[in-house]
Amino acid sequence: MYESLNEMNFERRKDPFGALGIGIHALIEKWLLEIADIEDDYIINDDLTIDYSGGDVFLGHSELKEFFPDYIQFGEIVNGGFFCNDNQLITLRGCPRYVRFAFCCNNNNLVSLKGCPIYVGGDFYCDNKFTRREVRVLCDVRHKIIIKI
Repeated sequence: MYESLNEMNFERRKDPFGALGIGIHALIEKWLLEIADIEDDYIINDDLTIDYSGGDVFLGHSELKEFFPDYIQFGEIVNGGFFCNDNQLITLRGCPRYVRFAFCCNNNNLVSLKGCPIYVGGDFYCDNKFTRREVRVLCDVRHKIIIKI
């Protein structure tokens, strides 16, 4: 039915480089597996943003200094919590726009909350250098805003 080994992958993917295991798709998939420990339940959209329907994303305690490489950008939805706490992050660039449950970004070196989700369906955890008002200006938090000391 297929004349080459990868022909089936080329038909399913819009990115032929990703089918070969090279290019941006491959870098994103490698990062998701190695750093975020996500193997499936994600979609890499045409604009290269990542939607994740598999539940929580745990990036806490990962020794991340920069939030993500430039090619990592979570998209519209993470269907669970998003945990990037206890790192050395200075920016939240790359966060998803909507987080169904909790969002935790405390214990980092953040200089602002710019890039945080615009909607969090659970609690929002951040450091005491930010105020509840600063959080509410950027994000519709459906439960508590918890300021960690």
